[in-house]
Amino acid sequence: MNQLTKNLISAALLLTSSTVFASIPLGGVRKSTDGKYDLYGCMQSNDYYIANFAAFQTPVGKAIDPKKMPPPECVTLPALGQTQIAVDLLDKDVRHKEVSMKISGDKGEVLLETPPTMAKQGVITGTVDFKTKGAYTVVLTITDNDLHTPTEISALRIPITVAMDIVEPASKSAMLSFFGFMAALAIALAVLLPRFLKPKATA
Repeated sequence: MNQLTKNLISAALLLTSSTVFASIPLGGVRKSTDGKYDLYGCMQSNDYYIANFAAFQTPVGKAIDPKKMPPPECVTLPALGQTQIAVDLLDKDVRHKEVSMKISGDKGEVLLETPPTMAKQGVITGTVDFKTKGAYTVVLTITDNDLHTPTEISALRIPITVAMDIVEPASKSAMLSFFGFMAALAIALAVLLPRFLKPKATA
């Protein structure tokens, strides 16, 4: 049984047994990577760790109110501005190890870097102000002496996008247009063809 399988089993047990350590109650309004809301939410993993990612965005010009948090977004953030990032570490043993979080842009600019700290409640958070739309990466680095793997390899990397319009592939759009045209043509023929085929009344 490899490490990822063990992590998935641990996550399943956590989801079904207790949510006391989660930053957001698991279940209910948890947006997944496909934009839907389900029990598991925005699960992110690699061969070593598994976590649940959430991003809370507020309208531009408004401060984040911890008592009135907006619904969490997954890895596709719809807007710019102040965003609170929360990551639930689902591996219980990680909660006894130092974890740091870094958020950087696709050009290498660092927007946020937290010092290594022990996330005893299983949650690491940070607030970042996204001013430019584009692709970003959230990197969780765990000081794990039991793993015997360089942190550059074991770090959990979560790619996210901010304020980027989702454009359907041209092939998909063309296919939808084709089927729409064929459906309209079929309806038109079903309505008009019987009229042309109907025999004319003789005097």
